[in-house]
Amino acid sequence: MEVLCPSLRINELWLCIRHGACTSALRSRHFSSILIARLRASSGATSFNRDGSLFYPTSRDFFFDDRFAGPYIPHTDVPPMWNPETFGNVMVVNGQSWPETEVEPRRYRLRLLNASNARIMILELVANPTAARPVPPVLPFWQIGADGGFLPAAVPLPVLALAPAERADVIVDFTGIRPGTEIYLINAGPDPEPNHAPGAGFTPADPATTGQVMRFRVVAPRGPDTSVPPEQLTLPAPPKPGPHTVTRTVSLNEDDSAVVPGGIMRAAMLGTVNADGTGNPLMWRDPVTETPAAGSTEAWEIHNFTEDFHPVHIHAVQFEIVNRQPFGGPAGPPFPGETGLKDTVLAFPGQITRVKARFDRPGLFVWHCHIIEHEDNEMMRPYRIVP
Repeated sequence: MEVLCPSLRINELWLCIRHGACTSALRSRHFSSILIARLRASSGATSFNRDGSLFYPTSRDFFFDDRFAGPYIPHTDVPPMWNPETFGNVMVVNGQSWPETEVEPRRYRLRLLNASNARIMILELVANPTAARPVPPVLPFWQIGADGGFLPAAVPLPVLALAPAERADVIVDFTGIRPGTEIYLINAGPDPEPNHAPGAGFTPADPATTGQVMRFRVVAPRGPDTSVPPEQLTLPAPPKPGPHTVTRTVSLNEDDSAVVPGGIMRAAMLGTVNADGTGNPLMWRDPVTETPAAGSTEAWEIHNFTEDFHPVHIHAVQFEIVNRQPFGGPAGPPFPGETGLKDTVLAFPGQITRVKARFDRPGLFVWHCHIIEHEDNEMMRPYRIVP
């Protein structure tokens, strides 16, 4: 058994999968320890305008869920330009749409970031990217780390789910794959809604567009692979926060129009929980309600009163995911890839997500949903770590 940091030597591929704006070049280098991938698919029916510029909707009537075409403010209380979520139809990697990169039949380390506006990715490595979903994977991801560092042990995963802003540190082992073989990184997640988990009956992303991410083409080896197999690694996982002394209850909420019938959402909001167990939505400008003491460890219970999955990001800390609990049901443990420290957690609808963190840096910070359209329309709140 060897410790990862000094022993793992693997090829490096820098990948940035996003919507149009990334300028990094796709490149590879031998005997390094990082493969970085940024995943972004964040626009609407088209990701680009006819002149090649990036597309972003200019009216609420673009939103797939209600297509509300007005009337808007000042005639109602619905913002005219805000789309609750925005999705695109082009996957872009390092400024290239659906690119290809060469890999040798050896182990590679990938550091992945989902930089989408709203899309939850469910990643797989498959032989046929256009096959009817579900597609059996041909290689697993060995996850060794998450947002806040290494996991306690490497975890083999047939699929890798990443919500916006979540990161995963993984090893993919191409050893034994015949040169000339093509392996595809696909997205088996929902299209267009981000509101369903794997196995929940959603419609998978279009295999011809958002269902594909990129292609790996295996080439002849240029030298031996001296890296350690992932199942034999001893990982230097950072310590967990320890016992907590304070439990806080916070909430995720939707604010529907008070004027337009039919449940038209006009804002997504954070807040606290009332004594009767209901959500208490708060605006950004409302007084700070979360004030952990510097040096303290707290448990936050995040009550999701909405119908959506929300990637919740707490600034200034790395936290431990304790459990998730459906309202009125039993609590369940975190997923295998969530056993390390995190700074972003996917809060399931109708559930309480519990996290625990040590707050060691006095100052004014924020916590928010990392769906871009949510955080930009009230789903962000300040919190203060007091000396």
